[in-house]
Amino acid sequence: MKRTLFVALLLTCSVALFASCGQTKDWHLSEQCMKTLNDRYPNARILDVDYDDGMIEVEIKHDKKDKEVLFTTGCEWLSTSWDVAKRNVPDVVMQALQQKYPNPRIDDIDFFETPQGSYYRFEIELSGDRDEYVYITPEGVITEVSVYHKIR
Repeated sequence: MKRTLFVALLLTCSVALFASCGQTKDWHLSEQCMKTLNDRYPNARILDVDYDDGMIEVEIKHDKKDKEVLFTTGCEWLSTSWDVAKRNVPDVVMQALQQKYPNPRIDDIDFFETPQGSYYRFEIELSGDRDEYVYITPEGVITEVSVYHKIR
């Protein structure tokens, strides 16, 4: 009786384990996009692919981070971005931000890699319905500040 119960339990667990694996998803990415992903982000796992606004957005898991890779429809790599915790931002970058904003209310921090270079993008909460994006290089140079209005 115990043996039969054990075998039944083992079979149930095995079926549940294999059922949870699911099928490998076909993301319909071109060979060129796949090559770029594999070259830039070895061992990355594709989480999602979205074709939006004439761009290809590929969400990946790489180096234990969720990243978004942006391509043109011709598979030209445009950028890769991911969230960054404030504690992981280099001191020189935080010092540059604090010179412009002594007590910034930071809503979000992202790191971007592009063909032109890398930068941190800070979303700073201002009064009212305005926020600012502040772009700072890893060397601590503020390259751009842009104001936008929040949609309520």
